[in-house]
Amino acid sequence: MPSDEQDICIEGEHSDQLRIRPLRRCYPNQDDYWDGNWIESEIQVQAGGFEGAYHANLRSDDFENLNRELTALSQTLSGRATFSTMEEQLSFTMEGNGRGHIRISGQARDVVGTGNRLEFSLEMDQTYLPPILRALAAVLKKFPVRGSPDP
Repeated sequence: MPSDEQDICIEGEHSDQLRIRPLRRCYPNQDDYWDGNWIESEIQVQAGGFEGAYHANLRSDDFENLNRELTALSQTLSGRATFSTMEEQLSFTMEGNGRGHIRISGQARDVVGTGNRLEFSLEMDQTYLPPILRALAAVLKKFPVRGSPDP
């Protein structure tokens, strides 16, 4: 998968990585919160001896939540930033130890509800956070959250 400015690449030690590439809105003509925020995405996981790639529909608000939590984590280097999706095709938690070391643990599922599941963990340090935050900003610029969940 070639790199793009909006690729969210979470690199770990030993060539481990989680790469999320948002491609396009699933329903580009919808402006409401529930339909207008779905984004077709490619996901690639490389962890230890395992490697896989699949497509999943993620949501703009998932990226917005991760951006908010990861911004806070990058300032204190402690706490958690979590990415979770409505259809449970990708979830992970980034947890800082307060000294610059970050552990990422998560789960990837290739098919909604019944698919194969890969649990993974990556280790990284704080120097990898700025590129991730820049990529999240690029994603949110291209795919801003539409509407509000409240009527």
